[in-house]
Amino acid sequence: MEQTFLLSEVSLASFVLIGVVALAASIMGGIGGGGLGLMIVPLLAPIVGIKAVIPLMAVSGLLSNSSRVFAFRKHIDFPATMRFMLPAIPGVVLGAAIYSYLPAQALYGLLGAFLIISVPMRRYMESQRLQIKPKSVGWVGACYGVFAGSLNGTGAIVIATLLAAGLQGSTLVAGKAVVAVATTGIKIIMFGSLDILNAELALAGLLMGICMMPGAFIARWIVTRMDIRAHTKFIEIVILFGGCSLLWQVFA
Repeated sequence: MEQTFLLSEVSLASFVLIGVVALAASIMGGIGGGGLGLMIVPLLAPIVGIKAVIPLMAVSGLLSNSSRVFAFRKHIDFPATMRFMLPAIPGVVLGAAIYSYLPAQALYGLLGAFLIISVPMRRYMESQRLQIKPKSVGWVGACYGVFAGSLNGTGAIVIATLLAAGLQGSTLVAGKAVVAVATTGIKIIMFGSLDILNAELALAGLLMGICMMPGAFIARWIVTRMDIRAHTKFIEIVILFGGCSLLWQVFA
């Protein structure tokens, strides 16, 4: 797919604005485990073009989530995270491959509705002392991979699934970051091989990612001092925000 974005055409004011918003999104995303990257999309779309947003955010997200993995490295629950991440990888390859032809509006609607429903569903499961089974975590991970390879703002699926699987607080944030690093890495490779990601977009993504990296350590300081119930409620707000934002894409 042809890219028309030129880094030299971006004004200094736009660079500063993107950097400030990216840092704020990184802090909020670090507290909530992710899902707030969508707040950058309306800012980026007029500057780089709507089709360039996903590959650009894949590059910046790789840096941001790598710093989050490092910041929360002592809290990673590898068995639970791997059950979700490994089935997601083939899905990301498929999703990225069909990115140019995907009917995004319908998928945004379905995904947004799923996320909104997931909050009362999780609360019901918690009230009945139920947790999502390990096999089900893998199936959700596989489906998530297809969405993640094609759309922005799908991190709330990871949060909702890992939360239902029993991860909380710093462990939840760490697990989401590990999944994000793996999936965005695959997306970057696929986008590069399909000529969806060019050198200028990659450089812009790197610059934005550098702005986002300090947010991981600020978020760790906040999360480790938050009450677990308050953090869980914040996570639910993130999930609902992600779902509503995806539904908004249907009508935007």
